[in-house]
Amino acid sequence: MPVTRRSLLVGAGSIITATFVKDAFAYAADTKTPMRTAHIAQQVDAPLGPRTLYYERCEDHWRLHLGEPQFEIPEPQLLIENLRWHGYALDTQQQIDELCAESGWTEKQLFAPMNGWDWETQWEHSLNPEAQAFQFLSDHDIFPKGERGRRAGEVIFEEFSNPASCWRWVEVHEPASLTLLQARLDELSLGVGVRPLTA
Repeated sequence: MPVTRRSLLVGAGSIITATFVKDAFAYAADTKTPMRTAHIAQQVDAPLGPRTLYYERCEDHWRLHLGEPQFEIPEPQLLIENLRWHGYALDTQQQIDELCAESGWTEKQLFAPMNGWDWETQWEHSLNPEAQAFQFLSDHDIFPKGERGRRAGEVIFEEFSNPASCWRWVEVHEPASLTLLQARLDELSLGVGVRPLTA
């Protein structure tokens, strides 16, 4: 199971300064919760909906979900819906006919639910909110590469890549890293809030 640990670069932007990091860790040590500055609170309290990273308590750490968490696999998508999600243009009859001719699928197959194995594999790897958080945080320059400069916090990326599971998720083991993650999202103006998952 590949595990990647990423941290935030101190001083690279306008928010994550050495003083901010010190305050975030001191606050977390006292309260066991992420620090919310006025700037971060404004972002977190905004009605962001699907543009929210929820953190869910799992034993001694938190797991991240992009959008409302879903704990059960929904009914399979129609094959055509899944292909559209993957970027296929299937809006006209001509496009559908061309795909059928190229792929060997029939139109009836395109408008039928995906088989259980294919759907479950895609749900685990790409479509569930935990995998969406993994992909979102991987796609943006949130954790700059390179060894130069001081780093702080830790966000852990884990993924299975075996026949039994394709699950991917992101976890955080201490609350100061949640504060630093929100600050970095704010620095990049990504419009994503980091919020606790409440019952």
